Amino acid sequence: MRFSRAILFLAIAAPLSTFSVSHAQEVNYAQARAAARHDLTLAKMELRHYWQVEYPRLRRHLQAQIDLTEAEIRAYKRQLREYRPFSSFSLGQPFTVTIEEIRLCLLEAELRLRDLWAERNALVRFHSDDWRALEMKVHAARLRVAEIEAEHEAVAETGLPAP
Repeated sequence: MRFSRAILFLAIAAPLSTFSVSHAQEVNYAQARAAARHDLTLAKMELRHYWQVEYPRLRRHLQAQIDLTEAEIRAYKRQLREYRPFSSFSLGQPFTVTIEEIRLCLLEAELRLRDLWAERNALVRFHSDDWRALEMKVHAARLRVAEIEAEHEAVAETGLPAP
């Protein structure tokens, strides 16, 4: 019995084609797994950066602005006290413009201080929400890695692709 070249070619090509398909699946799995692990690493780094760098920096920055604004308010109040003896003349006030400018600056600083207090309180109040959102990103990335690895194990055990 003579084998034709076509049958011989098919007999050789069939195992090679399954090898190339399985090799392609392995490459796809490796790429998907690497991408998922990369996303997990980035999510962990983002969470750690927020916890150890960003949140403390924001708190320090707001506290420094509050301290500076409080010192500015004290300085304006001290200036108004020092001008008080000169603002009680019966014929007029020699420093009217200067006193009004200081009063306006004092009012601006007091309003800015209230805004800074509100911003600091909001930062502290909603810190847990920001933290939780970043934790959820890490959790989702972990689930994706576990899902990809479980799917690959199921394919390896059964030899059939997962639905």
